[in-house]
Amino acid sequence: MNKSFIFAALTSLIWGFAPAFEKLGLDSKIDPYLGVVIRSIPIAIIAFLGLMFMGRAGSITTVDLKSALLVAAGGLIAGLLGQFAFYSALKSGEASVVVPVAATYPLVALLVSVIFLGEAFTWQKLAGIGLVVGGVMLLK
Repeated sequence: MNKSFIFAALTSLIWGFAPAFEKLGLDSKIDPYLGVVIRSIPIAIIAFLGLMFMGRAGSITTVDLKSALLVAAGGLIAGLLGQFAFYSALKSGEASVVVPVAATYPLVALLVSVIFLGEAFTWQKLAGIGLVVGGVMLLK
């Protein structure tokens, strides 16, 4: 097994547990936007402390502006807007349905990467996306 597959599987495991905690937290009087803010605070603190612990805090100044802006844009899109939409759905819906529907993002990622990044379109990728989307359709 290659390293990227192991990390992807670990990501799936971690991301599979997180919505259970988030759903329980959102069932109280926390609105989705406040939930995103509360979720983001420990991430920012621990991430920065990690950079300091690794002695890499100064590396922030070596990143070129374009790269920093693109990564920040991705963070705003996924981490703020996407997380807010996800929490809004999770607060009002069942996690067992919301999470798989939200997990159809590979379809969008495939289209974006083929159209805008010039990545190769293969029938294997299409079949994989078809299985993901087909599985989600069974949950409706």
